[in-house]
Amino acid sequence: MATIKLRSLQCILNDEVDKDEVYLKLDGKKIWPSGLYKQINSGDKVDMNLSFEHSDEKMRIELWDFDFLSKNDLLGSFTITPGGERGAFTANMMLEREGSTASYMLEWEARE
Repeated sequence: MATIKLRSLQCILNDEVDKDEVYLKLDGKKIWPSGLYKQINSGDKVDMNLSFEHSDEKMRIELWDFDFLSKNDLLGSFTITPGGERGAFTANMMLEREGSTASYMLEWEARE
C-alpha cells in the first residue's frame, strides 16, 4: 500500500473558450475539489495537496468539465502507477473526447 499525494494540476490548454470548470474522479467518485468545480485557464497551475492510501496497482484518475446546462464532459484521464519507485512524478492527460483541445498535467508523488 502506498500513500499517494496529488500535488498540482496544470492547464496547458483549456477546452472551452473561457475557463474550464474541472473536477477529478477516482473509481467513479469525485475526489477534488471540495466544491462543484475549480475554474482553470491555460497556463494556470492549481495546488491540490490531496493525499490518500492506494494499492500498488495502476490508478486511472479522470478529469471532468462541469456543465450547468448539459451533461458533464470527460476531458481525459491520468494513469499513475504507485508501485515500484517512490518520489515525485508528472502524468500527462490522455484525451477521452474527440475534438477536445484540452491539455493538462498532474503532478503527484508516491510515498511508503
